[in-house]
Amino acid sequence: MSNFNVYEFFNKIFSMNVKIRLDAGQPDIKVDRRIIEETIRSLENGETGYTKTLGIDELREKIAESEGVEKDNIIIGNGSKILIASQVLRAKRIGVISPHWQAYESMAREFGRKIRIFKTSLEKGWEPRIDSLEVDLLILNYPNNPTGKIPPKDKLREILERAEEKKVKVLSDESYSDITFKPFTPPRELYENVITVKGFSKLFSMTGFRLGYAIAPKEDVKSMQKFLEITTTSVPIFVQRAGIKAIELKEEIKTKVVKIYRERADLAVRTLDKRLFEFEKPDGAFYLFVRTNVDGLEFAEKLLEKGVSVFPGVAFGDYRKFIRISLVSSKLEEGLKRINELGDELNG
Repeated sequence: MSNFNVYEFFNKIFSMNVKIRLDAGQPDIKVDRRIIEETIRSLENGETGYTKTLGIDELREKIAESEGVEKDNIIIGNGSKILIASQVLRAKRIGVISPHWQAYESMAREFGRKIRIFKTSLEKGWEPRIDSLEVDLLILNYPNNPTGKIPPKDKLREILERAEEKKVKVLSDESYSDITFKPFTPPRELYENVITVKGFSKLFSMTGFRLGYAIAPKEDVKSMQKFLEITTTSVPIFVQRAGIKAIELKEEIKTKVVKIYRERADLAVRTLDKRLFEFEKPDGAFYLFVRTNVDGLEFAEKLLEKGVSVFPGVAFGDYRKFIRISLVSSKLEEGLKRINELGDELNG
């Protein structure tokens, strides 16, 4: 595991008062006003107390209808991370496809679990290849953070067939599954032993609401319920009311948001200097994972001096010559220009 500390880097960004923020997965698109109004309405109605650990029935029913499952297969969590943690804690050996969100590995290490990293490469289009699956929990994340890639359906099916053969539980982190530029097949459509975790942070920009949910077999819902009972208790009702409104507005918001991120991805692909940077065009999410000609951490630190922040590749595994660019700023074009300028300077 890399010694890179995301939060220390955040502190550095804040201390330097960086103006063009292309580092975190924090959408710049505002939360829809109708969602805010629903939150306020709930607060004014006095919905400020404890509620069911599973989540309020209205939200679970709304999600179940949206996802085409039964209400009993849904549990609401305080963000998606706590739901993922509940499964990492239950497993003994965790498999993670890299590059990956650092939290998977951090959880496994903190809980004293063994972890196996399945590394992918830019040269092979970030396609996963798993020869030996000696784990009991495999974490998938598509569209992927940080590459934005979605594997071909036959490649995903191959992985899931291997998981079925080995009786491996799969956790599908689908935080970005509503922000796609090509068809995406959820693993639960191809394999039964899957827990799907989703959230409201990325599509709806509701990061601070800390609202997520899992779609899972009933026995797994029960195990997650026990975990939440001894940790977070329940998600505030007013936050869940906001979630109901978000689901009601989903298709409208999705059309707008996907258009914005697709245009930004196209802009980034057009603008970045191909002589200096190598990358795959993303299939979804709002990131570009880019190989530079120098150490990625060095590049990211020098870029801060130009007023632009990105994350170095070491935040996502053994990818020292990479940076991740988040397409989450209206100043993206200017940021890309400065990235090109720095690339030229360091290449010269």
